Amino acid sequence: MAYRDPLTGLWNRRYFEERLKEELGRSQRAGLGRRFSVMVLDLNDFKATNDRYGHPVGDSVLKDVGQFLVTHLRGHDVACRTGGDEFTVLLPDLSADDCGHLIERLRTGLAATNGERRIPISLSLGTASWPEVGDSVDALLTRADAAMYADKNQHKSQQTAGGRRAVQRPAPSRRPRTTTRRVRVTAAV
Repeated sequence: MAYRDPLTGLWNRRYFEERLKEELGRSQRAGLGRRFSVMVLDLNDFKATNDRYGHPVGDSVLKDVGQFLVTHLRGHDVACRTGGDEFTVLLPDLSADDCGHLIERLRTGLAATNGERRIPISLSLGTASWPEVGDSVDALLTRADAAMYADKNQHKSQQTAGGRRAVQRPAPSRRPRTTTRRVRVTAAV
């Protein structure tokens, strides 16, 4: 069975599922001294790109994202294409705090390369880390997926003004608000 995505050259979903179980097991055996994180990435407005420019251009965008991940991740991170415009990265030895730094580095790097492309690329990202979210593959994926969808919803709530995205910041609240919503899990194992 093949483990590589033929379009991007990244690992595929089958490989991702096997490695995720292995990495989680390795972290559990090592105890709290070994952290492990998962990052879920999804291209924003990718359907519109395919509709407007055609699938060959969409394929080129996917290849660009794959190459971007390979060049902007650590050598032992495992980048996978797990769906049409969905990517997942296994991040051994990376804590929840370090994930925030990685996300910022990816966003900055992607923004810097957008000037070189005919079509700008925007990603929504979410992460989850062991042991903070529990001891199961499902817990990690559900939390990372929920964080990615929250990021995507924030992206969609931004208004376009003069071709640029302007972030709307809500007024400060005196009481913290919590909401509950259903999340579609796209990377079920």
